[in-house]
This record gives sequence, C-alpha cells and structure tokens, in this order.
Amino acid sequence: MIKLLIIIFNDEKKLKTLFRKYKLTYNAMTYGRGTAPSNILKYLGLDEVRKSIYFSLIPSNLENTIFKDLETKLKIKEAGKGIAFTINLTSSSKFINDNLKGEKIEMEDKNAYELIVTIVKEGYSDQVMQAAKKAGATGGTLISGRSLGSSRSLFMDITIEPEKDIVLNIVSKDITSKVMKEITKETGIKTDARGFLISLPIDNVLGLQNVK
Repeated sequence: MIKLLIIIFNDEKKLKTLFRKYKLTYNAMTYGRGTAPSNILKYLGLDEVRKSIYFSLIPSNLENTIFKDLETKLKIKEAGKGIAFTINLTSSSKFINDNLKGEKIEMEDKNAYELIVTIVKEGYSDQVMQAAKKAGATGGTLISGRSLGSSRSLFMDITIEPEKDIVLNIVSKDITSKVMKEITKETGIKTDARGFLISLPIDNVLGLQNVK
C-alpha cells in the first residue's frame, strides 16, 4: 500500500536528509499559515507567519520507521515542533505503485483523527475556522489556492471564483460530522463563501496528542 505523508515543519534541511535516507522522490512543498489562537498555534508549531507543508508518497512498510525518525530525530512529537500524519490512498498510477512497491492490504477502522479539507472563496478562511472551533476543533492551517482556469466560471448556476482559500482541520473522529455540519452551515456552497469540503481518515499522526 502507498500512503500520503503530510508534514508541517519548518526545517527543510532536516526533511531533505530524511527524504534522501528513505529514497523518497515523490515529494511536493507549499506554504501555509496557522489559523488557531496563539497558544494553540504555539503548541502545534504553527505560530510563525509562514509554515512549510510537505507532501510525500511513501510505501506503507516504511511508515513506522519513518515516523520513528520524525519523532526521535526531528522531535515532531514535542510541543511546538510541527505535525506529521499519513492518509491511506485508495489507488495510484501503475508507475508509482510499481516504483514504491505498493501492496494491497486489509484496512482496519482504527483511525482516531480525520482531516477536513474546506475550499472557499478567498477571504473566508476566518469564517471556516470560527465555525470549526464552534463545533470543537482547536486549530487549522490555511493554504492559498486557485481553481483551474483564470476567470470566473459557472457550475450549476453557481459562480465559482478562481482564488481560493484551503483550510485544513485535523479533528478527532467523533466530532468530524459535527464540525463539517457547522462549516457547511456557515460557509457552504449556498453561502457567499461558496465552500465545499471533504474529510479523509488519518492513519498515523505525530504532534496532535492533545487535540480534541
């Protein structure tokens, strides 16, 4: 099985060393910023103006070893260092699957956390976070994005703006539905925010031990 590893961490040099050690070549990086109150941001390691967010594809047989290095060498488990988590992929291209030696395995419903991804018009991320916190979420990360296409478009008579805010919230599984309902109520597709959202199960996580 191949997994998506997401790391929010600001020491690129250390991460590059980790990627080289495990010969991880399918990597991407972008920037984001924290959206939680300052004390929560400091705990999660998101209190700086800008945070580096790394995406990497890893074979599942290396997951535990990589996480051990993230914990012992990069100290991500310590408060304020950052966040790391994995998401199971249901499929990948044959080229990636062959090169990473992905194997199908039986899935267990053992996920304690889920990642909520909300995409709204630019400028509505604060409303997303207010709604999420109202339902029990503690914080999130904002990424600026853009829809495919350089101008407004229509979908089912709804105007889709090209500039987007992408808000990532990691919440415990038992409040996922509540948080998503509140976000939809305040910033859903029928509101001015024109938002839509999905949730993904997180398989392994570091840095979120005290997040509800």
